Amino acid sequence: MKMWKPIILFLLLSACASIDTAKMAVAVKGAEISDTVLKDAVWWTCQGSSVGAVKRMYGSTAERAALYREFCQGSGTANVIGE
Repeated sequence: MKMWKPIILFLLLSACASIDTAKMAVAVKGAEISDTVLKDAVWWTCQGSSVGAVKRMYGSTAERAALYREFCQGSGTANVIGE
């Protein structure tokens, strides 16, 4: 029975190291996914939305229109909404 204690201890310590490695892999992959989702959201907001949808969402006030133009600057759609 005494022989099993070191083996069990080794297995437990190995499992902890594996869990830490798995956590790190999940964190890195999660960050990559989050970056991709944000990039896609910006694309959709600035280029994938219809002109009508953009005008309804951001054209209600001059301030909102200015925020849209600033956010989408360089996308080619920044001037969809007039002043």
